[in-house]
Amino acid sequence: MFFVRSPARAWLGIWCVLALSGCLGDRAGTPAHGPRPAPPASMPASIPVGDPESPYRPIDGLPDGTILHVPTGVSLTRAQLLDLVDGARVVYVGEAHDNLNHHRIQLEILTAMAERYPGRVAVGMEMFQRSAQGELDRWSRGAVDEPAFLEIWYENWTEDYDYYRDILRFVRDRRLPLLALNASQGTARTLAAKGMEGLSPEERASIPDIDTTDPFHRRQMEAVFGSHAQGAGFDAFYRAMLLWDETMADTVAGYLAAPAHRDTRLIVFAGGGHIAYGFGIPRRAFRRLPVPYLTILPHTDIGHAPKDRPDAVMMVEPVAIPLPVADVVWVTGYEDLGPPAVKLGVRIESRGSGVAVTSVEPDSPAAKAGVREGDVIVEFDGDPVHKPGDVVRRVRAHAPGDRARLAVL
Repeated sequence: MFFVRSPARAWLGIWCVLALSGCLGDRAGTPAHGPRPAPPASMPASIPVGDPESPYRPIDGLPDGTILHVPTGVSLTRAQLLDLVDGARVVYVGEAHDNLNHHRIQLEILTAMAERYPGRVAVGMEMFQRSAQGELDRWSRGAVDEPAFLEIWYENWTEDYDYYRDILRFVRDRRLPLLALNASQGTARTLAAKGMEGLSPEERASIPDIDTTDPFHRRQMEAVFGSHAQGAGFDAFYRAMLLWDETMADTVAGYLAAPAHRDTRLIVFAGGGHIAYGFGIPRRAFRRLPVPYLTILPHTDIGHAPKDRPDAVMMVEPVAIPLPVADVVWVTGYEDLGPPAVKLGVRIESRGSGVAVTSVEPDSPAAKAGVREGDVIVEFDGDPVHKPGDVVRRVRAHAPGDRARLAVL
């Protein structure tokens, strides 16, 4: 069970520790062969997680503000957490994309790292496709103003920029390198729908080596898929997931392996599903470049879910995974930006000369007007639109109750 927004890619939220029981080891003097003696009545054969005698605590129910070192069950102070960060070249910090508290935790860790290691910290973000790297370099140099950067943002990501605004301004103001981690949307879409044989030679050349052999990763993705995914089936979903994880891992490893970045520490911001249990980005990056890393997951208990947001909660059948969910879990509540003043109710991406609709929210203005997934918006109020930012800007120029006219293919 975990609390997360469900549409499209935004399911990548925060995972909770499974309640696993472990058998006690043999005591000294136990025969190597033959029947094993029963344990004394006073010694249980197993201790469930959460038992008062166990030092290992479940995550759900911990007070807000708790910073838990999951493998030991030890609570940390902020200063102790930063001491752990000292030992890592890569620090992975997860998120639920629409939780402001998670982004505040990310910014706090980034700020502390930038102050401890001036000039030696870079930021990698899931939210940007690798093709955007040149534009991110200009942002880090202060050569792009924020209105222009908004166009870049909505070309790459659908979540509201304001969730990430403070992080991105900090990157620009401190002149920190900003690394675009992810695969292109077009490649992911084609790979999901058609497999490797559907890709062009150029697209195949851009895809890193993909490991499909982790059974626990697959089982967890099957559990997630069974709860929320729509459309072409699990194999398509899983191909896209593997592409994202491997591409981001390849970008992380390639950046840190470059001689110019030998002394650089990298902090990575990505959805919790890419980081939890380490089998998304961290393990795949380590396979390419074995350097010390730390995983930190902000965690929001499902009890904090907004009562008026049924789409924010997803129930997932637990999968027994013999790994800690993260090195560190930081417990926090839920806060979002609140409902937008004006909402069209679509998720969009660039496609050809227009803006493609990738999903439509039920009962939204777009749904009521007959807009469907797969439509391509070419005009808004008579003006041509070519990028997602064109649509976002025109929607925000309206007030609640206004009418707008779309031209779609």
